[in-house]
Amino acid sequence: MTVVDVAPRRKHRVAVTLSPPPEAGILGAEYEGEKILIDKVIAARCDIAKGAVLSDADVKQLIFVSECYRAKERAVWLLSGQDYSEKGLYNKLLKVYTKEAAAFAVAQMQKKGFINDEKFAAALALKCKAKNMSKRQIAEKLFQNGISKEISDSLLNTEETNNTDFECALKLIKSKYINKLSNPNDRQKTFTALMRRGFSSEDIKKAMEYCQKGCFEEEIF
Repeated sequence: MTVVDVAPRRKHRVAVTLSPPPEAGILGAEYEGEKILIDKVIAARCDIAKGAVLSDADVKQLIFVSECYRAKERAVWLLSGQDYSEKGLYNKLLKVYTKEAAAFAVAQMQKKGFINDEKFAAALALKCKAKNMSKRQIAEKLFQNGISKEISDSLLNTEETNNTDFECALKLIKSKYINKLSNPNDRQKTFTALMRRGFSSEDIKKAMEYCQKGCFEEEIF
């Protein structure tokens, strides 16, 4: 195949016209009619210019390298806005790119030290604890963000996250439910609400009894 035209396009791409045109449906390829869209940086690095001759294998490799490069650039952009776990970033990239390109981008971010599951999990767990979440809630949050059970269990079994579930339940009751403990109906609703948050019945009962006796957290922290 011979390159007969290379024209600039939006989003830092170029449209490459080949004669004869490449086959349709190449994995990871973006098409504009029979033209293929390639990242302009990769096109320049690979000397894709009018008159260049490419084999079928060359075209597929060009598409693959272009997609990997764009996935990597997208990963950098995503991480500039917020932190991600490895799996979280991979799943985000997978919405746009192939598995191979997404995996390549994540590997590059790991290599550069831009993502680290242990650090991400520790920071997320501390944020959750600041909101007085139970350990079960924190474990669920970590799972939702792509953190492995091994990392999650290790983290939640250390002192890094500070307060116990009892202490968190006590803080929640004082800040949100202290006025509901005198009424049996409201007390039951409070109990149910804390159960939904992942606290054990034992910790909830203990915290409610502590508050009802007028013993507040200042005395134990």
